[in-house]
Formats: sequence, C-alpha cells, structure tokens
Amino acid sequence: MSKHMKTILKSTLSIMLSLFMLIGLLQISTITAKADGNVVDIFSDVQAGQWYVNAIQFVYDRGIMVGTNATTFGVGQKLQREQFAQILYSMAGKPAVAADAENPFKDVKNNPGYPRDAILWAYSEGIVAGNADKTFGVGQAIQRQAVAVMLYKYAKKFNYILTANDTALDGFNDKASIATWALPSMKWAVTQGIISGKGNGKVDPVGNATRAECAAMIMRLITVNDNGPKVGDIINFGKYEQDGNLDNGKEDIEWQVLKAEDTRVLVVSKYALDCKQYHEEQTNVTWETCTLRKWLNNDFKNAAFTSDEQKRIPTVTITNEKNPSSNTPGGNNTKDKIFCLSLTEMESLFGDYHWHDPDEMNGYNQNLICTPTQYAINNGAWYLDITDEYYDSDLKEKGYTRDVIGLRSAFWWLRSPGLDNCHACDIGVEGRAGADFYSFVNRDINAIRPAMWIEY
Repeated sequence: MSKHMKTILKSTLSIMLSLFMLIGLLQISTITAKADGNVVDIFSDVQAGQWYVNAIQFVYDRGIMVGTNATTFGVGQKLQREQFAQILYSMAGKPAVAADAENPFKDVKNNPGYPRDAILWAYSEGIVAGNADKTFGVGQAIQRQAVAVMLYKYAKKFNYILTANDTALDGFNDKASIATWALPSMKWAVTQGIISGKGNGKVDPVGNATRAECAAMIMRLITVNDNGPKVGDIINFGKYEQDGNLDNGKEDIEWQVLKAEDTRVLVVSKYALDCKQYHEEQTNVTWETCTLRKWLNNDFKNAAFTSDEQKRIPTVTITNEKNPSSNTPGGNNTKDKIFCLSLTEMESLFGDYHWHDPDEMNGYNQNLICTPTQYAINNGAWYLDITDEYYDSDLKEKGYTRDVIGLRSAFWWLRSPGLDNCHACDIGVEGRAGADFYSFVNRDINAIRPAMWIEY
C-alpha cells in the first residue's frame, strides 16, 4: 500500500470514528433528555379526557416514566417490581452504582444498566428488601401495598412529609387484607392522598398496581411535597370579618390544610369564623335541608371570596353518613362547595382521641380545640378560656399537654346527625366529640368552621 493510500485510509477511518462518536453522543442525549410532547398524541392508549392523562403527562415530562414502546404507554398494564424500582431511581436522578455494588438478589444479573442499577441503588438506600427466597422478584407484578411501602421509604430518605393518621383506613371495608408489614405505609399513603380508594369502599391493597395508577401516585407524592400546600400548613385564602371592627375592612382567612391530593387541598378554617344555628327551628332536618348548608354555600361564599376565588373552590359530592351510635340517617348525599366536616372526617383527619370514654362513643382530642374570632363572639359564640386551674382539674387527666393553657375555645358544628334528626353532632369547648356528643339543631351558641377544597 502506498504512503498516499495509507494517508487517505487513515483520514477516512478518523472521519468514520468521529461520526460514530457523534452518533453515540446523540443517542445518549436522546435517552437522557427530558421528554417532551403531548402524551395523548404520542401514545395510542392514552385517551383524552381520562382520569390518568394529567398524571401520565406529569411523569413523562419529567422523564420519570416513558412508554413500554414508542407508541404505547401501557395504561392498564400491571407494573412490575423492577419497573417501579426504575421509576424511583429516575426520581432520584439516577445516581451512579458501582460495578462491585452488593447484589443480594439471585434473579438480578450483574449487567450494568437496567434493571440492575435501579434495584441495587434502591437496596443500598433501604427502599427495597426483596423476597424471602433471596430474589428481588424480577418480572413479578407489584401489589399496591408494596408500592406504598417503597414510596414511604423513598419519602423518608428524601425528607418528605411522613404524617399519618391512625384512622385513615377506617373507611375501607377491605382494610383487614392489608399485610402487617404494609399497614403503617398504607396509613401514610392514604393520609397524604397518594393512594385513594377504587370504589365500593375498597383500597385494594393486594391488587396489582397498573402503570397509570403508579403515574398518579408519583404525581401526588411530588405535588404534595414540592409544588403545593402540605398537610398541616396554614394558608390564606379569601377575606371575612374577624376582629369585630367593621371600619377597618375584612381580614384574611387562615385555613388549615387537612388533606392534599393532585392539585387541590382540603382545608378547614383555623379559627371559628361566625356563629350560626345548624337549622333555624327545632325540627327534623339533615345536612341537605338545614339552613347552615344554605348559608355556607350562598351568604358566606359570596361574602368571603371574590368571583375568581370562587372558581378555585370545586363543587364536590358530600357523603352524609348515619350516626354510628344511634343509626340516625344522614340523608341524601349533596353537592357543595363549602360544608362542615362530618364525624368520620373529623375522626380521620385530626388524629386519635387523647382520652376516650370506654362506655360511650365520645372522647377528648386537644387538636379539636378552636378559637372563635371576636366577630363570632359578637354574634353569640360561647367560649371557654382554658386556665392553669382548669387544665389541672379537668384536662390534664385526659392526656392533654400544657399547650392548651391560654387558649380560648368554642363549640363548633359538624354536619353529621346526632341522637335523632333534631340533633347534630358538634365539638365541645374542651375538644370533646363523638357519635354520642351532639346538640339541638337550633342551638344558637355554636360557632362555624367552614371546610372546602381549594384548587391551586
């Protein structure tokens, strides 16, 4: 071969090598770049208007989940365990995994990349533990309760909210099927709105999570912790007279976040804002027919919120359950923007009773103590100032902390029926509540803590 030909060959090889390297870089960039585009247009099985579209768009935009192929997301496909490990790995930014990283799973091959890196990373962080037979379960469909456990461990690692209510699962008739090892995580996931029911009063813990369900859970986890109000936060929304001085205008309303899901939060007013009867006369009524419901969804709504703010308050279906002690019917379900909390909601969202009467269905919970505004007092709200003496003589033995000393506390209405439909459940000035604690519907000293959902 001549010197000239060698030079040409060398140049050609150099150009080809450069092209191969460029192609390789382009391929890497394509794999790691943030996804873009409308998932309804990209995936043939993602149908516009369905409940899962926003969640799939959310995880796709962030590169957390992609399709099972270029044109299919796999909406109804069962999510496999290694796929979920990969999702958590992607959420964490795909940290490097050493070639000699510990691998305790006999069904996980030591081939760098998917799924080995995701599984071994999750194992090293204590997020996954595998099966008793020393396998990870590659290829196995993952149960909803296992998703809850892994999400909880992920949340713990990254300092997400870990608040969980012990009564969060009480409304589900299949809660007994939740494995002991998954129970704390399921309570947390339901409390935070990450996992919700699947209809017919079921949370379906042993059912297999679909890819669409997983997308929704991931969106809720991230949204609640990163992009919106969190459970326990106090937010301002709307204005209402509170200080009793009508000359200086209305004051900002403070709301306590009780529950967060997707892009909305369930809130209750921090303070008791007004004083109203449950119903204006002593007669048989339900939440559907009471005058308090009408006042909240008309007079109060229009007084407290601008037209733009009202657009952020969704109309929701309100479940009106019977009284679990007296079996008094709660009446028809209603559609409301603003409402009072039910007995069930109160017991699930404010934590356990500090003291409970073993012979009656009522107890005491210091989290239920609520201060009335001066405006509510001016309108007739009765209140109690909790002194040192009162605490020592009455509340200390009920398990309350000294934090309650100095608080001013009012009675406030729930929407649930009481002994009969001439009574409605309410909260006592000491935080006393329960199915056997109620007042006549025309009682005129009870304060109002409105509740509602706010979209953000």
